[in-house]
Amino acid sequence: MKATHALVLALAVGVAAVAGTYAALRTTHLGMAAVQAPQVSSAAITRRSRALDRAQVALRAQLRRRPPALPRVPKAQPLPSPATAAPLAAPAAAPRVLYVRPKPIVHIVHRHGGEPGEGSDEGHGADD
Repeated sequence: MKATHALVLALAVGVAAVAGTYAALRTTHLGMAAVQAPQVSSAAITRRSRALDRAQVALRAQLRRRPPALPRVPKAQPLPSPATAAPLAAPAAAPRVLYVRPKPIVHIVHRHGGEPGEGSDEGHGADD
């Protein structure tokens, strides 16, 4: 390896190391800001605690109450045997489908010289 290549490679690794160290320090600095809890007054904590206590009492009261009784479900009728079963209604006829083909699309390509037999191109194989 040439000395200039080694120097360029060493500089690139050095720049990458400096950038990585800077990024790591910024990340840990931002993480330290999240560790510090915001200051909340004791009155706010007491207010929230009372609200939670009221919610807990309401939930326990709902737990003690029972839901209304469900209506009774009637017993299922036994299925008739195939021999005594009434014949089922005939299935409905399938709807009739009528397919109509679209009209053909005709492309006309005009060529110089007109129809065969007209003009000077007769027999020269212009369409071959």
